[in-house]
Formats: sequence, structure tokens, C-alpha cells
Amino acid sequence: MVKKTYTQIRQVYARLERIVYLSLAVTAAAAPIILLNQTASAAQITNRSLLISNGQAGGTSNYTFTFTPGSTSQIQSIKFQSCTTALGTCTAPSGINLSGGTVGQSGFQGAASFSKDTATSGCTTVDVLCITRTDATSQTLTAHVITDTGATNQNSANCSGNANCTFFIRVTTFSDTAYTTSVDNGTVASSTTQLLTVSAAVEEQLSFCIGSTTIDDSNTTTPPACSGISGTSLNLGILDSTHTNVSPVPSGSLNGDGNNGIAELSTNAVNGTSVVYDAVQQTGTNHQGALRVAGASCNAGAVNTDQCINSVGTTEAHITAGTENFGMTIAAVNCKATTAYACSFTAGTYNLTRNANYNGTGANTYPTDSGQITGASNAFYAWDESGSAATIASSSTVVDKEAMILKFAATPNIVTPTGSYTAKADFVATPTF
Repeated sequence: MVKKTYTQIRQVYARLERIVYLSLAVTAAAAPIILLNQTASAAQITNRSLLISNGQAGGTSNYTFTFTPGSTSQIQSIKFQSCTTALGTCTAPSGINLSGGTVGQSGFQGAASFSKDTATSGCTTVDVLCITRTDATSQTLTAHVITDTGATNQNSANCSGNANCTFFIRVTTFSDTAYTTSVDNGTVASSTTQLLTVSAAVEEQLSFCIGSTTIDDSNTTTPPACSGISGTSLNLGILDSTHTNVSPVPSGSLNGDGNNGIAELSTNAVNGTSVVYDAVQQTGTNHQGALRVAGASCNAGAVNTDQCINSVGTTEAHITAGTENFGMTIAAVNCKATTAYACSFTAGTYNLTRNANYNGTGANTYPTDSGQITGASNAFYAWDESGSAATIASSSTVVDKEAMILKFAATPNIVTPTGSYTAKADFVATPTF
């Protein structure tokens, strides 16, 4: 037996200590690997997003969570936890509230519906949304949607008053109803924003034009723009006491020009517009605003032997051939959506309303009067020769390119003197904005 010295024994013990330390070190190094393998059992949800219906800080909003599960496990509860950061300690955003309103769902397998849970531990604060259902159906790896209706956005406090402020919702799914066995998890992000205000101004608009036109009730042309309306006169042709001449009077033996008058209005005056005319007072005596020979001396009252043709007056009436008279009517208001100037006057298709004394037939139909007629006119006519403003039409709101067709009619008496007769009118549109 070999005796070992004290020094040799100490060397043996030293070698044994190193072996023990090395074993402990290897064990310690392996421990984290085992722990990591244990926590990696939960998968991550994919294609995840959060849509908020209102981006304003503190605003009421609907939160729509969309995600694809990371596994086909059953989902019986979900926790949505709002945080100011995506990782680390979760601090709830100031003012956020996920507990109000109702929840909806789509894309989940199984018939059971989720309901809000505000009683379970960890689900009692407003910054957390917990939902549960009892349904052990396996899920598919397709889009799943949860909608939280009536949530309240964070305010701007946790972003130092900045309205543009990002927040995060950490989502965890569980296979049980007690939020203990997690299945999948993932984080979504969204942001509240400040309002962007776009300013603009619309000026007061008025387009009003007077002219002459060949358009009558048989024409199907659309209304012209004011820039396309020209002409300053129309000719009723040669008057004959056996007839009443009504515009448009065709040319030929009657020497008419086939024109009507036209007054077209467009305006954005929301409180309405009135259209008036006044008979221009010509030179001469008496009946200065009538259909007359300029400079003639006419008698007061209704006289047939002077060079002033009597006017119908301010109250509409038929014109009878041979009974000296002159007048005007609005044959139609172009309705824009109907067949051009053959306006059917369907309720609600136009905004201009004719004055009762200038409404053609009074039956919302286009007058058949034109050229020469015998007997009494089909339409009613009026003419205020005084020079005072007489309203012929008005609207109570805006008017979009509505054209009034102005028809004129005249007949002489058998003793009405010869001459060249004219009448002039000044038209004015007054919008109220």
C-alpha cells in the first residue's frame, strides 16, 4: 500500500471540486434552454389589425379587431389589454374605455356567441376587454373578427397633450373560459389623431339673362347658357283685327320673326329670388308703357283711335281678336330634367313659380297659342304699362338654369291707326342670400 502525502491528498480534493463546479455550470447553462422551450408553446396570431371608426382623442368609437389564429385550438375567451407600449410593463392609456357598448363577432367556428366579462379578476378595469363563450369547437386558420361597439378612445394626456398619439392592444386567446390556458397572442397598434380642417368659401352667384329665342313647345333643345342667349327683340308681324298675333309669329306674309322672349335664371340664393319687369316709358303722351308709336299723343283711357294699343292690365285675361289689347305670359318654366321647353310642370322638378297673372293657361300646360288665332286666345295674358315693377315669377330657394319662355300677344281694333308700334320692358332678378 502506497502512502499518500498530505500534499497529494489535497491535489485529489482540488480535482474533485473542479469536476463538481463544472457540472453545476453545465446544469445552470442548460436551465434557461429548458424554460424557453416551455414558454414557446403559445403561437402568435397573424394578419392582426385594429380598425377604429373615430380617430379623435376621447371620442366614441367602434373597435374592430381582425386576426388569424396561430393554431386550430378552441377559443373560449379572449382578453384585450390596452397599453401605452407594445412590450414591457403595461400602462393603460389615459381615458380609454373598452367596457362600454356591445361586442359582435364573425369568422369563429361554433354557434356560441361571446359576451363581455367585467367580473373575473383581471377584467374589472375599463382599459381591459374580456369576452367569453362556452364552445369547444376547433378553429380554422382564417380571419376572425371581434367588434367592440361604443368604446371610448384614449385622451391626449399620456402623449403630453398631443392629439396624434399611438396606443397598443395586447390580444391573448384562451382555450378555457377562465383565461388560464393561453393559446395565441399578439399586439395591434392604432393611433388617435387631431382634426384636419379644410376651409373653402362659395361666393354669391347670380346668372340672369334676357333675350329672344326660336324655341317653342315643339323644340327639344336643352337650355342654352346665358352666354348663348342673344337677340333683343321679337316681331309680332302685321296685326289684323280679325286675328290675334301670338309669338312666335312666322315670317312670310305676316312679317313676323318666329321668336319668343326668354328669361333664364341661375342662382345659389337659398332664400329665393324674385323676377320682375317694368314697362319702359316711351316718349309721347299717355300710355307711355304700352305697345305704341313712339312720340305719339295718345288719349287717356281705353281709346281705339290713337296710336297706343290698350294693355290687358295687371289682371290676366284672354285676348279676343279685334278687341284692341296687348299682353305677355310665361308659357313655360324649363324644368331641365324634362323635354326641353315643352315643360310638363311636374311638381318638384323646378323651383321658379309663375305669378298667378302670368301663368299661361293656369293649368300647368304649355299654351297652344302661336302665329295667328281667331276668336279668344287659349292662354291668359297681362301687361302693366304703368312702369311699376310687376312680379312675374319667384322662387323660395336656389335656381339651377331655369328658363322662362315669354309669349306676347296683340290685336288691333278695326279703327286702330297705322304705324310702327313697339313696347319695351326692363327685367330684374333680385336674389335673397
